[in-house]
Amino acid sequence: MKVVYLTKRWSHHTLSGGYDRLARETNAVVVTRDERSGLLHRIRRRLWYLRSRRHRYLLDYWYEDLLAEQRLLADAQVKKPDVVHVLYGDEQLDFLLGARRLLPCPLVASFHLPSRQVANRFERYQKHLLTRLDAAVVVSRCQLPDFQRWLGPDKVVYVPHGIDTRRFCPGDRTERRDLIRLVMVGDNMRDWKAWRRIIDQCDTQRLPVQIDVVIKRCRWQLFAGCKNIRLHANLPEDELIRLYQQADALLVPVVDATANNSVLESLACGTPAISNSVGGIPDYVDDTCGWLFEKGDVAGPVKLINELCDNPQIAWSRRSSARSKSLIFSWECVVAQLARVYEVLAAGGSSGEALVPESRSTPKEELLVSE
Repeated sequence: MKVVYLTKRWSHHTLSGGYDRLARETNAVVVTRDERSGLLHRIRRRLWYLRSRRHRYLLDYWYEDLLAEQRLLADAQVKKPDVVHVLYGDEQLDFLLGARRLLPCPLVASFHLPSRQVANRFERYQKHLLTRLDAAVVVSRCQLPDFQRWLGPDKVVYVPHGIDTRRFCPGDRTERRDLIRLVMVGDNMRDWKAWRRIIDQCDTQRLPVQIDVVIKRCRWQLFAGCKNIRLHANLPEDELIRLYQQADALLVPVVDATANNSVLESLACGTPAISNSVGGIPDYVDDTCGWLFEKGDVAGPVKLINELCDNPQIAWSRRSSARSKSLIFSWECVVAQLARVYEVLAAGGSSGEALVPESRSTPKEELLVSE
């Protein structure tokens, strides 16, 4: 089957992380936006921006994204693929919706943002265009009600976000009882107030905790004066993986979420996650591989950290389950589910017919990864 992916990279993703990894896991053709810098291009880009209305409803759509969509359409008219899949429908898909009748195959788009962040676009600006999609792939169940309302239930399918479970895997680690190590990673939709209050309370209570905070350097001022943390920015992937592997738990309070790359990366390294029961987080974390608290809760996580300090075995006992949970989201499993969607659409069916139960089996080759 000939599949064409339209994708792009995000600077905050690790080299082996991010949803664009899907394109590397298949034999599909990949079209991505080009980063150009010539004077003529900058002039065109500026003029396009001044005339465009797209930034009223698209958060990260630029002139280069328009050129990528146009290039994909031109190639598709010649090469006739079986399916076109836009990997970031929230912030990458626009021109193809308007030119849908010229695309000679089914059009699929994945959506990653919480529904509230795209509601203005799909209920006001592009309500009449969204139905031109043949299928919307959502990465969390919390997105299903709104997308089913916008497109119809037969056009929406939940397929979880994937993770490279070979690259992100458990490493050599000895159980420690003198110090609890936590790691906090990421930037998007994080609960900064809860992060700071949890760190401060751990310090006030003199808990034997070391917290590695991996965030953009521009966020460092949020943690000024904290004594029990180590700040990191622009970490090489190998070093980030080592932090995951050596940590007792990932601490990632969020205000909202669908899929979360840091959660997936941590689980794949065998490190349980401490987060919130909001959005799509419960699709990826349960009480076998982590702990979920109400949004904004500080007392609960601090109490848990106290318990981990008294008994590190609590976190240690969930490491195997964390790794097992991540295998459900291996790219092999995700690709298999999407392949079913593509086959049904190419045969003239709807994405609803491609709904498949989550695979609870572990790919044979994954068993070769030592814990």
